[in-house]
Order: sequence, then C-alpha cells, then structure tokens
Amino acid sequence: MTSLWLKPVVFAFSHHHGFRLTFASHKFPTRLRCSSTLNHNSTSLQESIGRIRERIADNGKVEISPSAYDTAWVAMVPHREYSGGDKPCFPECLDWIIRNQNPDGSWGLDPGHPYLVKDSLSCTLACLLALKKWNFGHEQLHKGLEFIRANSWAATDKDQFSPVGFDVIFPTMINYANQLDLVLPFDRDLLDSMILNRDSQIKSEGNPNLLGYIAEGIGESFNWNDVVLTKQRSNGSLFNSPATTAAALIHSQGNNKCFQYLQSLLKSFNNFVPTIHPLNVYTRLCLVDTIQALGIERHFESEIDTILEETYRLWQQKEEEIFADVTCCAVAFRLLRIKGFEASSDELAPYAEQDHVVSLKTNGVRTVFELYRASQIRIYEDEKILEAVSNWTTKYLKQQLLGKTIPDKKLHKQVEYELKNSHGVLDRIRNKRSLDLYDVDGYQIMKTAYRCPAVYNEDYLVLSSQDFNSCQALNQKELQQLERWYTDCRLDQLNSRRDVLHISHFLTAAAFGDPRLSDARLSSTKTLVLVTCVDDLFDVHGSREESQKFLQLIQEWKEKPAVEYGSKQVEILFTAVYNTVNDLAEKASLQQGRCVKQFFIGMWVEIVTIFMKELNMWHEGAAITLDEYLSFSWVTIGSRICVLTAIHFIGIKLSDEMVLSSECTDLCIHVSTIDRLFNDVGTFQREKDEDGKLNAISLLKEAGGNKDDGAVIIAKITEIVEYHRRKVLRIVYERGTVLPRKCKDVFLNTSKITQYVYSCGDEFTSPQEEIMNDLKSLIYRPLKNR
Repeated sequence: MTSLWLKPVVFAFSHHHGFRLTFASHKFPTRLRCSSTLNHNSTSLQESIGRIRERIADNGKVEISPSAYDTAWVAMVPHREYSGGDKPCFPECLDWIIRNQNPDGSWGLDPGHPYLVKDSLSCTLACLLALKKWNFGHEQLHKGLEFIRANSWAATDKDQFSPVGFDVIFPTMINYANQLDLVLPFDRDLLDSMILNRDSQIKSEGNPNLLGYIAEGIGESFNWNDVVLTKQRSNGSLFNSPATTAAALIHSQGNNKCFQYLQSLLKSFNNFVPTIHPLNVYTRLCLVDTIQALGIERHFESEIDTILEETYRLWQQKEEEIFADVTCCAVAFRLLRIKGFEASSDELAPYAEQDHVVSLKTNGVRTVFELYRASQIRIYEDEKILEAVSNWTTKYLKQQLLGKTIPDKKLHKQVEYELKNSHGVLDRIRNKRSLDLYDVDGYQIMKTAYRCPAVYNEDYLVLSSQDFNSCQALNQKELQQLERWYTDCRLDQLNSRRDVLHISHFLTAAAFGDPRLSDARLSSTKTLVLVTCVDDLFDVHGSREESQKFLQLIQEWKEKPAVEYGSKQVEILFTAVYNTVNDLAEKASLQQGRCVKQFFIGMWVEIVTIFMKELNMWHEGAAITLDEYLSFSWVTIGSRICVLTAIHFIGIKLSDEMVLSSECTDLCIHVSTIDRLFNDVGTFQREKDEDGKLNAISLLKEAGGNKDDGAVIIAKITEIVEYHRRKVLRIVYERGTVLPRKCKDVFLNTSKITQYVYSCGDEFTSPQEEIMNDLKSLIYRPLKNR
C-alpha cells in the first residue's frame, strides 16, 4: 500500500504495494555534535541583522558600482554650447577615468578576474576612446594600450563572460579608435571578421528594443532621432542606459531630457555613472529573493512585506522600471504571486516566444532562468502564456546545460538543480545550496559587469551561516529526543529499521525548517514514523489477523493486558501509537486552548480502517477504477495525518471550523493526491511485473486495455499531478482564506517531499546517495570556513 513519501527512498520491496526504508550501507552518528565551525554569537548576529535592515530601509536608495564603460561614453559627449564639438560636456567624467585606472592598466569592475577579461577590454577601450578624443591622460592611454595588447586574445574567447552586445559594440569601438589614430593590436583580418559578425547580428535582429539598447554599437547609421522620439523613458534616458543615452547626444544631440538624465546621474553618483539607472525596484526584489533563498527571511518579515507591497503598487501602475525590463518583470511576477498578490500572467505575454527575448546576447541565461522560474507559478488551468514560457525556457536552458555554454559555474549549478527539482526543492535544502553558492563578491553583467552591495555583502553570509549552524544544532537536539522516544516505544524491537527515524526527521526538517517550528517537526516526525511502521504491519510483517486485531485496538482506543494483543508486534505498535498520540494530543490541547484528542484519534481510526480496506481488496483481487482508487488511497499515503497533527504545533490557534473547513479538506486531498501519484509513478517500473498491486499506473493500463505504454500513462498521471499542484498553489497563495498562510505553507512544503524523493533517482538509479548527502549536509556536517 506504500503509505508514505519516505518509503520509496530505498526500493526494498514488500509483498504487497510498497517498499521499505533500509540504509544498510549508511551509518548514522550515535552521538551528535553541534556545529562549531562558526560559533554562534548573538551580538554579531544582531549586528548583521541591523546592518541589513539599514540597507533595506535606506529610503529606497540602491548602491551600485561605478561603470567605467558607461562613464567613458558620457565623457565623450561634446559640449552643446561650443561649435565644432571640441570640448567635453562632462569633464568630471574624464577626471574620474584618470583617477580610477586599475594597476594593470585596465578599467572595469574586477581586474584580474579570469572570466571578466572581455569585460575589462570593453571598459578599457571605451575609456581610451574618451581620453584620446579630448587629448587627455597620455600616461593612462599608454598603460591602457599595453593592457589591450596583452589581453587582446579575450575578444574572441568564447569561454569569457561576454557583456551584453559585446560582439556588436566592440568592433564599432575599434573602428572609432582607428578614426582617432589610436593604434590597437587587432589585425585587419580579425577586425573584418568581427565587423562581418556584427553586421550579421544587426541584420538578423528583429526586435528594435534590443537593437536600441546597444545602439552605440551601430553608431551614426542608427536612426537616433526616431529612437529618441519613440523609446525615451520618462526619466529622459534611452533604456535606462547612460551609455546609450550619451551616444544619442554624441550622434544627434538628443534632447534636453537626455542631457538632464546624465546630469542628474553625475550629481547623484559623484562624477561617475552606473551601467543602468534606475535599478531600485529590481535590486530590492533581488534583495528579497536573496534573503528568502538563504533562509533568513523570518528576521525581515515586515521589511519584505513593505518592499513587496510597494512593488505591487508599482505593478498596478504599470511602472516603466518593471515592465521595460524582462528580468525585473519576471522576478516581480514570481515574488508577488507567491506572496498572494494578484499578478496577472498576461504581463508576461511579450515573452511567450523565445525570439522576443533571446537575441544578440542582450539577455543572457540569467534572464531566461528568471522567466523559467516565473513560469512555474501557475495557479490557473488556462494560463497558456506561462505554459508557453515554461516550454521554451526549459528547452533553452537544457540546451545550454547540454552544450556547457553557461560560463558562470555557480549559475550552471543553480539552473541544473532547479530544472531537475522544479516543484520539489525543500526549503532547507534550497537554503543550504544557496548558502554554498553565495558569493559576497557576486556581480551581474549587462553591457558591463556591476555589483550591488545591497545584494552581495558579508552580512548576508555571516547571518545565514550563523543561522544555519543554529538550526543544525536544534535539529540535532531534536533527533536526540526522537531517538529516546523511539527506544522508549520499543520500536527498535520491530523489524522496521532505525533508519526510518532519521529519514523521517530529515524530510520534515528540510520541508519546514524554521527553528520556531520545532514542536511541529517533532510531532510530524513521530507521526510519520508510526504510520510507516503501521503500514509495514499491513504491508509486510504482519498477518491478516494481526492487521485486523490492530484495527480493532485502534477503534477501541484502550490499553489491554499483554496477552490480549495477540502478538508482540501488535502490542509494541499499538502501545507506541496509543501513548504517543495521547501525549501529542495533550500538548496540542495546551497550545490550542481546546481539546483535540478525539480529532487526533479520529485520524488514526480513519487511516488504519483504509489500510485494512486496501489489504482486503488486494486479497480479494477487487477490480476498481482510478477514481475509486484515488478516493481512498490519498488517505493512506499519510500526508493528511502528518500535516494536520503538525499544524497544531506552529503557534497558531486553530478552531474546529478551520480544521474541518472545506479549504482544509481540499488542501488535504490535493496534497495527498500529489504524493500518492508521485509515489505510484516512482514505483511503477518496479511493480509492473508484480500481480495484484493497487497502483494508479496499473489501473490506467487496465482501463486502456493495456494498449498504452508506460510513458503515455505517466504523462497522463503527470497531467493529473499538475492539476492538483495548481490547486494547492492557488489555495496557499490566495489571501483572506480560512487558514492562515503559515498553516497553508506546511501543506505546500509537504507536497514537495515526494517529488524531492523521486527527483533524486529514477527507475535505474537509487536516490540513496543524493538524499544521504543532503541529510548529512543538513543535519550533521558543519559548514566549511569561508
């Protein structure tokens, strides 16, 4: 009957319908030690929290690194009041360029970075053009030329991180250097090849917005007057790009709004410009995304709410800063919808086709990845736009992974993991992976590399590391309590292996890891272990008579003299359930301020009754339909009893009306059906040759006259799973419902567990290794020093 999500972890089969948990090759520590790599220090913890709050609350201002590339283009703008254009309009930019040359002669964000040499070439050449144009900084010119000579190889190196539009812009800058008699170390054949490639890309590009963004790479031949007339933003910029806006002033004198935009930037940023402005909305969304990914959002709940409420206000107003930027729009949609705001997928309609997004390398893998993540938040059945986005982004990202064309190795790992676990990434495992991949020196690339300290800084690393260690220590303490409980209940005397306790606790801790939910984790783990052991009685270790006796005991809910249990196995199991459920009910009643004992007992009577029903149907060889099967098998997967027990321990008062509401019932059915069907899909290949097993796949095959192959049937099952997943997301994300969001999140996270288990392996590969690695990483293994 395969009652629980954790049972597929090993594939040691029972005679009936499932497989049991055995990790014979893995040793769990008998003594647990708390993490000590980074000692928890409450003072430094609070200091980190305080500094992060200051960044968040800094009146919406976003710190961003200088862009030597864009500053150089602004420096090349001629003064508007002098005929002949022989005087710079913004001489302060030239001063900044002189003062900010790197020791190696380059300009750019990170000199010496092995994958940013191409970016340094672009920044350096732009700065040399500015200096040469105004006959300024001869010493810096010489050092810059030396850098280009030493690193010219990178211009055509495909392993380098390529700035947006580099293949169009860089050859144009070389041509301009020739006009200024600035001799560069690029031979004529190479330059001709680069120009041919540039012209081909420009000709094949069908999106005028993408061409407009890198228009400085097209030069005088571009229709500047038209782009200023049709594409100028309300802030006076062209595409929020200082370089493009400056190029408009160079080639067509632009207009006063272009000039005012650049002037305001230089005033705000003290004589330099960033590569994009404004960037407030996107950066603050990235800040929220980073905090959530690292698992420290509980420290900043009010700040996150404020940011998302403001973002939603701008979303409703069709704010240009959001909707003119593909990446910002995708991130905003995802975060807003998850938080329960009414964000329509219609806003992503312009990105439903790949050709509208990916071209000229103006939008890289990160943009496509964000569109993919947004497309997974489907809550309505008719969201064809999200389906279309999901289809092409999935295909595109898989091609990039296969071709190994994502030069950023950390991004490669992130994309690979998300594609594999699109709906089954458990929160704490995601947090640990994000922490492992987090880089305080992280950056993003547009026309040049840039860094936002609000998103990449040491405080996040310190806080998330300390928080992880604190949670790990708490998990270890929980496991010690659970091991004592397991022994006290004499469950170690049953045939079920002790591993079931470790895996149950790990899955629970990974699914809802907030340290404030310790009681919920303990109650859920105990329930999960007990239901698994009961399932083993019905499924593997017990006779039909023992199963019937156990059901009778559960229905009577009374302790008996030892001789009346019929067998030691039944005695141990019933007394374990009886004592544990009574204890949990007593504790839950204290927390809830009302008696919940009968409710807890009722859930046990229900699940054991259906265990017995399944056993009888198997013995009798009953013929049933898929609908009939799902009408009861969703209960025996065990999700409902675990979740409804756990939510009584999350610090929220629940009334009978809330727990018995149609909303709660619907969540139980949808989540349990997802778990049941994932379980059946995962076990199908191994069970197809075993007669008499109740399984959704085998039932569909029989209904189709055994004509459909496994792949067709699994596709049908997947479609059903997606239907129920959308229902879960819609209920969880909807605001103003019967159940508080904190309760609904327990349901959502539970629905991810089964997919996590199956995503770690397929019909040919045991998931043991990956799951065990995650378990050790989350519960036992200290963080590495960084």
